[in-house]
Amino acid sequence: MKKTNLIAMGLCACIAFTATSLLAQEKPAQKPAPEAEGGGHSHFTKIPATVELIWKEIQKQQGKLASVVAKKDLGEAHDHAFAIRDLVKALPAKVPAENKAKTEEAAKEITKLAADIDKSGAAGAQKATEANVKKMDAAIAALQASLKTK
Repeated sequence: MKKTNLIAMGLCACIAFTATSLLAQEKPAQKPAPEAEGGGHSHFTKIPATVELIWKEIQKQQGKLASVVAKKDLGEAHDHAFAIRDLVKALPAKVPAENKAKTEEAAKEITKLAADIDKSGAAGAQKATEANVKKMDAAIAALQASLKTK
């Protein structure tokens, strides 16, 4: 074989090896699983199109959160707390401009409370989780009153 053929073959092998190892390192894109009724840990929340529908979904998730905490099923509490967080975080983009700042501030507070519910629930701390749920309910009620939404 000629020297140029050997160099060309070596170069091709090097390129093929590099491309294969780069492709092997890439992770496939993961799509979030839709929120399953009755559980799952996807933390994917479908955001309704209107403010009114978002509030209805928040209230639905509050009911589910209260239910799982009352049943002492603290492992499921974070699913509903994070769904509420996601729904509230979607509100600033949908409310009138004059309400945007206060909605963003409330979303920050509710995000912290969702994390607190997750931590206390994971620790199995029933009373702390109940207290955090009450704080979240109060924060949501305050936001709703400030927006004058029913």
